[in-house]
Amino acid sequence: MSNYKLIKDIGIVALSQILTSLGSFLLLPIITKTLGPYDYGTWAQISVTVSLLSPVAVMGLSMGIVRFLSGEQDLKRVRETYFSVLAIVFSAGIFISAMLYLSSDYLAGSIFGDPKASYYVQCGSLLVLLLAVEQISLYYFRIFQKINTFASLSIFKSIGHLIVTILLLRSGFGLLSIIVSLVLIESTLFAISMYFIISEIGFSLPKFKGIKEILKYSLPLTPNSVIRWVTDSSDRYLVTYFMGLGSAGVYSAAYGIGNLVTFIITPIQFILFPELSRLYNQGKYDEAANYINLSLRYFLYGAIPACLGLTFLAKPLLVIITTPEFIAGSNVIPYVAFSGLLAGVFQILINITHLVKKTQFNLFIHLFAALSNAILNFLLIPPYGIVGAGFATFVAYLLMVLICAKVSFKYLKPKIDWIFISKSLLASLIMCFFLFFLDSNSLFSLVRNAVVGAILYVASTFLLKSFNQKEQDLIRSGISKITKKRS
Repeated sequence: MSNYKLIKDIGIVALSQILTSLGSFLLLPIITKTLGPYDYGTWAQISVTVSLLSPVAVMGLSMGIVRFLSGEQDLKRVRETYFSVLAIVFSAGIFISAMLYLSSDYLAGSIFGDPKASYYVQCGSLLVLLLAVEQISLYYFRIFQKINTFASLSIFKSIGHLIVTILLLRSGFGLLSIIVSLVLIESTLFAISMYFIISEIGFSLPKFKGIKEILKYSLPLTPNSVIRWVTDSSDRYLVTYFMGLGSAGVYSAAYGIGNLVTFIITPIQFILFPELSRLYNQGKYDEAANYINLSLRYFLYGAIPACLGLTFLAKPLLVIITTPEFIAGSNVIPYVAFSGLLAGVFQILINITHLVKKTQFNLFIHLFAALSNAILNFLLIPPYGIVGAGFATFVAYLLMVLICAKVSFKYLKPKIDWIFISKSLLASLIMCFFLFFLDSNSLFSLVRNAVVGAILYVASTFLLKSFNQKEQDLIRSGISKITKKRS
């Protein structure tokens, strides 16, 4: 894959993620202002529960098919492997959804602290199955670099969920609006994905031939998803336990804003792992290391200003898009934003352990970070509230990055460009300095400041000569090709 194609594909997925983020961003104020902290906290708990169980149903098989089918030319093998994996995940998803449905009364009373939440847990139980099979269906387009299709489906999911949720909320369905909307959109998305996949590779009944090798690779990754959930989401449960559903709603709203930084890594990781697998399988280790280096550069180029921008605009954001009850969450946003930056770095570096098939290290890294996060949450939430939960998340991700770097660099060591990172940080500080003099008391002014800040940042990085001559030529070449196509 040429550097131009790499950047082009990342750009397409990035654009879809921007629109996806926009849909989530627009939905947040609508939900928080309609439902209030308590009902929003209930939804946050359901969402966190589903995010724990759906990866268990996937059993690491999404990464398995990427690792083993990337570059595969045998259509018959692709078809048989894909539908065998889908059958396994579908069966696991049905089982886990059923278990969640049956245990709804217990969860509502013991964890949610509200027996009335049982009905909503039951309604949301189907999401475990739908999110699991959606991941397998979308990963097909990742494996075979069907970037335009993936981007279109991602946009459909986000915008569709936004529109249907608004319509249901206006019809008076309350909290049920979010759940029903997701069920409808996820079902439609899976049906559309299957249509495209079967049109390309056909259909065959699962024969489970060769599935043993993929399971051997994938199953050790399953605990990682559960343990990673402890790092990512268990704080919502502990905030609820110590402070109640209302505080969980405030924390979740702040977390949702700060976590926007993680959307930057999605387009990069989407392209990166299949390409790294192809290069490594071909013995091109230096090229693989170079792709990791480039990915770190481009991710940090976007993540550093995003973190500082969200930190600077945290309180105005919550004031404008939520209600006064949510303002206390503004102090949490910086910790979550920088945790998102660290999470992105971790996702890039952890690819190395997948390439060398040392996935046992992943379990250790995730387990250590999860235990650290859980202990810190227990220690910090009682005295410091939701700010303590945010800080605990930041420390956990910092530990993950440090341990991952130490382990991964034994096998493949990219050259980290500290000068480039320093220039991005300096340009971000210049951006924030100018933003200090602009008001942020309305939605229009927030959007204006975001646009002005982005322009200032990009201009500053060019003045600081952050990009080398080869990258500048590549940018000019890309702009030239786009201009010619339009003309």
